[in-house]
Amino acid sequence: MEVWVPNNKNRLKKVLLGSVPTPSTLQKSLKKTIPKSIEKVLEETQEDLDEIKKTYESLGVEVLSYPVEDYRNDINVRDGFIVVDDHMFITEKSVSLAPLYDAVGNKTFSEHHGRYCPDIYIHDDYAILDRLPKQAYRYWRGKLSQERKIITAFNKGHSDGIYCNVADRIWLTNGNALEYKKHWPDIPVMELSTTNSGLVNYWKPAEDYIMKKRELNKTDGRYLVHEHALSPADLEFVDNYLEKWVGYCEETLFDINMSIIDKNNVMAISQNSLVYDKLESLGVKIHKVPFRHRFFWDGGLHCITNDLVRKKD
Repeated sequence: MEVWVPNNKNRLKKVLLGSVPTPSTLQKSLKKTIPKSIEKVLEETQEDLDEIKKTYESLGVEVLSYPVEDYRNDINVRDGFIVVDDHMFITEKSVSLAPLYDAVGNKTFSEHHGRYCPDIYIHDDYAILDRLPKQAYRYWRGKLSQERKIITAFNKGHSDGIYCNVADRIWLTNGNALEYKKHWPDIPVMELSTTNSGLVNYWKPAEDYIMKKRELNKTDGRYLVHEHALSPADLEFVDNYLEKWVGYCEETLFDINMSIIDKNNVMAISQNSLVYDKLESLGVKIHKVPFRHRFFWDGGLHCITNDLVRKKD
């Protein structure tokens, strides 16, 4: 299988969509009874993944997805590899994605330099390397600097939860994460923050937000479950068996974390009317999809997908 991703604005033709285990698969793998709340998370997540797949296909995008056969978290597939032009660089091996690696064949280069793919942004003639440790930075700079200008940044958290270039139409960003006017003087910038995005915007009215914030405090800001509270036993189960499934969702702005189809179409899980209105004013249509348990998986639409093929110019 050929791969080709030079940027995020050429028409998307093929995408990988993340997967979750079924409750029975998880129970068999762990040899433990699964709490009803976690069963609900898995079932509703699969329902949302099915809807996301349908939306991609309605836009003419081929969707690849592979079943999870154990307790691994294979939903945030953006963490495991990155496609740069016609090469796939793998930074985290996944048993579930073995068929994909085999299909790509000699275009695959297994280089293990940590889970840094979401902190590497490739776009035509430049690449952004964000918060990479020294060894990883040297590696990626060496790989990418021959074809692209290297822009270095030092933000906290995965970059796809901090900024997004919407096909050179606009930058969506959490504050002044990059020197936008210096590098892209002709592209407008829309700043988002926790005051007009994230949790405050996602749960309304205010009483609901306060309740969810209380639930987040139980997990030290790491995760929560959509529309219901977790019992102490549920929390203990996650801590004991599913700790690698969750992250720190409080630091992520999911309004920024979207999938670019082409210059005029994006898919998003955003609830933010400010983002919708701004993009539509620029002629960009937002195709809204559900992802109810983003605050459990600590992943948005960009996190749970990975571009494989875009149209060549």
